[in-house]
This record gives sequence, C-alpha cells and structure tokens, in this order.
Amino acid sequence: MKDLFCSYYTNSKDITSYMVEKLHIVEKDRILEPSAGEGIFIDKVLEKNRMVQIDALDINREAIAVLKKKYENNDAVVVRETDTLLDEQLDAYSCSPLWLKELNPLYERQRDLIGDAGGHYSKIIGNPPYGAWQDYEKRNILKHKFAGHYVKETYSLFLLRCLSVLKSHGILSFIIPDTYLFLNVYSRLREILFTNTKIDEILIFPSKFFPGVRFGYSNLSIITLARWEKKEAVNHVFRVVQGFHSPSEIGMLLEKNNTFPKHLQVYHFKQKDILNHEQCRIILADKKTLSLLSKPSKKLGDVADVVTGFYTGDNLRFIRTASKDVKGAKNYKVVEQDKVFHCTSLYGISNVQEGYIPYIKSASQRRYVRQKDEWFVRWDMKTIEFYNSNKKSRFQNSSFYFNTGIGIPMVKSRRIHAFLMSNHVFDQSIVGIFPKDTAKLYYLLALMNSDVINHLIYAVNPSANNSANYIKGLPYIEPDENVFIQINNKVQELIDLEKVENYEKADDLHKELNGMIEQIYF
Repeated sequence: MKDLFCSYYTNSKDITSYMVEKLHIVEKDRILEPSAGEGIFIDKVLEKNRMVQIDALDINREAIAVLKKKYENNDAVVVRETDTLLDEQLDAYSCSPLWLKELNPLYERQRDLIGDAGGHYSKIIGNPPYGAWQDYEKRNILKHKFAGHYVKETYSLFLLRCLSVLKSHGILSFIIPDTYLFLNVYSRLREILFTNTKIDEILIFPSKFFPGVRFGYSNLSIITLARWEKKEAVNHVFRVVQGFHSPSEIGMLLEKNNTFPKHLQVYHFKQKDILNHEQCRIILADKKTLSLLSKPSKKLGDVADVVTGFYTGDNLRFIRTASKDVKGAKNYKVVEQDKVFHCTSLYGISNVQEGYIPYIKSASQRRYVRQKDEWFVRWDMKTIEFYNSNKKSRFQNSSFYFNTGIGIPMVKSRRIHAFLMSNHVFDQSIVGIFPKDTAKLYYLLALMNSDVINHLIYAVNPSANNSANYIKGLPYIEPDENVFIQINNKVQELIDLEKVENYEKADDLHKELNGMIEQIYF
C-alpha cells in the first residue's frame, strides 16, 4: 500500500520475519518503529517477545488512529503522531555529531566517541518513506538539521536520524532503496555507516517483492547493522547478497546450514576497504572489475569533457517533432519544414520570427550514427533571449553546442547506443562526450559502444541514469599505437556502412571492435 506520504507498507511475511529475527530481540528491549504504518513489524515483534517497550511513530494521522485503536489495550506500545525527522523528543535522545563533519577538532572528537555514548533505543526496525516530496520550507529546515546531506530523498535522513538515537551495540534493520550504496549524493552517509557501525548484512532484491510497488530507478534493500566504535567498525567484514528470485529465499539466509541457491550472488567487504574507494562506493562486481574501478590510473574525464545539454524550460512550447510516429512525440507539435533552418550560432537564427534547428533529444536506434533528425528546437534570436533570461531554462555547457562529440542517452537501456554528434544542440537527456584530443574521437566512440563500458557503468551505478559524473569517472585505457590505428580505421569503415544502411556488415564490424576493446580492458 502506498499513501500520500510515500510510505510503502511492508506486507511480505518472509521479509518481516527475516528483519525481526535479525534484531535478536530480548526482554526489556526498547524498540523504535519510526514509520509504523499498519504495525506489521510491531505485531511480529510482539509475537517474539512481549516483555519489550515499543515506540511507534508516524506522520500520517489516519495510520496513527488505526494504531491507537489496535494497541489501546497493550501497554508495551506507545503510539505517537509526529514527524520523525523533526520530533523534539527524539532530539533529546539524539547524538547529532554522528552526522556532523566539521573541521573543529572538538566535533571530530565527539564523532569518534559516538560509538561509546548516547542513544536511547536498543533496537530499531522500519520501512521508512522514500520518494516523498518535501515542501521548500521543510527542505530548508532539513538542510540545516542534516547539514551537507542530501535532503530531497527522505529514507537516508530516517537512517541518520535513527542511528543517532540507537544505543551503542544496538541493532537496526531497515528496508530502503539500494541507491545509498553507490550514488554520489550518499557518499557522506556511506562514510558514516562504515565508520560508526558494523554492517551485519545487506540484501538487495526487486521492488516487485512488494505487491503494487515497482521502481524503475532502483532495487530495494534490507540493511541490518549495529552501532559500534570506530576502531572496531572499520575492520569489520560484512556481506551483500543479491539475485533473489522470490521473497521466500530471504528466509533461507537465517538457516544455520548456510547453503544458498546457486543463483544468489554473495559479496564480502571489509569496511576499511570501502572507505578507501572513491566516494566510499560499494561495487558489486568480480575482482577484475572491482580492480578496474577502485583506483583507475586514468579516467574518461581526463581525456574528454563529459557534460549534459540544454533545457528549454518548457519543452512542449519550444520543441517540435518530425512526425507523430517518433517515439515520445505524442504531446508534441509537428515542425513546419519551412521553419527549419541551418544555424550553428549561440545567438540564434537571424531575421526570422520563428525558426527551428535539428535537436538531439532521444536515444539513437543504431550505434555510431543517428539515422535522421527526429526533433527540432526553437532557435530564433528572440527565443534565445528568452532562454537566457528565463529561470527555468538551462543554457548549460553552451560552449559544446554544435561541436563534434559523442552522445549517449541519460536513461539507461540494456545496451548503450553511443553516436556521433556534430553541428547540433543536444538536450539535457543526453550526455555529451567531447574528446580533448580529436584524434581520440573514433576510439572513444568504439569504447562507449562496447560491452565493457556498459558493464562498468552498471557496476558503478546500477540505477536508471547514466549521469555525466559517473561517466567521467569510468576508467580509460588506451591501447598501443598499432591497435589504436586499427580501431580508428574500423570505426570509420563502420560509419560508412551505417550511412549506406548496410547494417549486417556494420553489426559484424561492431562485434569485432567489441572484442578488441574487451582484450584491452581485460
């Protein structure tokens, strides 16, 4: 069930049972459920042991009414309607230095001592809201309270908040999206986790395990951890398990025989090693891939500028399509051909009232070369003036407009289709790659179309987007001169084949190039 607070209620018995078992509940535990919802976790905890005290919090008044009715005769459960992230009672229990990152040695000392002091709850369990939009007033409050952390997504703030009220050696188990493992915006959160807690186990599974919940951008995860002193936390080894086919397989991890289905992928990490990775990122990959990504000697960003493109501020107003048959063109007007011009000026088309130029907005059906122009953007001088003054428009990285480079779509697909761009403006949905040395253009084009790069991109960031920051951090390896020349020649031949629509030979040549890139990297 999903409500207006973006709470996805836990309704899988296998997942609920696993999480409650991982808490190792004992008598007199003081337990926090920070987003209690329908009380699924509370019911399971009470089944295990009634000699506990549970604080059940939720911001949803309707959920609170149900919970109060449900537990009105149970003194073990205290139900409160509150915003967990801003709750004053939790503030009194909280050790906020946990997430502070100040240069002041006093704060650093406080942060190092967090594992030995403070806290209120011995156990915390929950499925906090994710994807909830925060109004700007609350966002400003959260920016101040969780300074330096990403506040547009709520689940990470719930995790920080609950860590700060967890007792030393207390246990927490949460269901949250898996994006905290690899996205750059969560690098500080990862540093805190691997420095101040011992991660017991992280499970990654499809969101479809919850009926009615499907994320296109990520999987879900269960993270179980205990708050601990830094000197012991950093040397701790934990495991990550993924590849589950059904929720029932999660319960198998609790069995003592420790025999798992062969399709499950199990990774072990020392927390200190992850702290040494760039951005403290967890990379779920084989040893060769992990070695390539951990500390590359040269990155793609060292040999090319990697940038995102233009945004009009109102696409339906300023963008036209070649025809209604173009994918995604349903709500767009078809361009009038007599209003299409050739122009490569950032100042716009002169002496016209309304004019459009070809525009790169969507993925290419073929690798290496786009077959035709399907999109057009308004580019007369009056409209350019509007773009430059309008707060919603983003005339970003304009020095690369109309240059020769390589485009890839921001949104991931099963295989990347990288293509040449020249004399075009490209949309913010496209990542542009512009080699600093033009002699590397064709090699980079082959590289970006390779299975190797596709594999590395998914290892670095398994979410739905190929953002510029992740692309520029990919390892760059260049072959010796002879192989480099061979690849350049083959790419030129392939481009010629694409232009005359000899796709069969072009595909054969791509397979050959793909194999050459694999030999260079692996």
